[in-house]
Amino acid sequence: MEGSGAVVFFTFNVLWEKEHLQDILDILDKNDIRAVFFITGEWLKRNPHEAKAMLEKGHELGNYTYSRAKLLTMPETEVEEEIKSFNVLSRELLGFQPLLFRPPYGEYNSRIIRLAGEQDCITLLWSINLFMLSDLEKEYNLSRLEERLHDGAVLLFHTAYPAVAETLPDIIEFIKWKGYSIGSPEKILEKYTD
Repeated sequence: MEGSGAVVFFTFNVLWEKEHLQDILDILDKNDIRAVFFITGEWLKRNPHEAKAMLEKGHELGNYTYSRAKLLTMPETEVEEEIKSFNVLSRELLGFQPLLFRPPYGEYNSRIIRLAGEQDCITLLWSINLFMLSDLEKEYNLSRLEERLHDGAVLLFHTAYPAVAETLPDIIEFIKWKGYSIGSPEKILEKYTD
């Protein structure tokens, strides 16, 4: 479904780095796009000012667990602690309660979704993963995006890769050219929690 109200959403996984983050934020700001940035508690602890700046620009912060642990292999109490610890830290440092949760590595089951829900978080994965490992992958990613683009698509970017900032303007232009709008984080909640 192209055009006629079709929408896609931008999400970013932020791991250890912040080197390319400002470039990405500037591009999003220039294009009036709001996204969800999934961060870990460990990253938040080291970068509270950057996290606060994201919120001030209208972006949403998502719970990516405290330490990016492999949740499927952990006992329920530890999974709960990974999710809860992030939320507690976010409230302490930012006064912000995350609404969205993304399990690290995309590994989840009904137990993890339930535990996130018990912490007042909605689990959000992605439908299109844009790797952006190198400049050579730019054409591959645009081709893959064209094949998979659909109304409600949740795009996953990784801020660690320099090619993300370099390719993001082309991706934004391509999505708009295909007749899609780029929805804000609140629209994700409207679309997926009805």
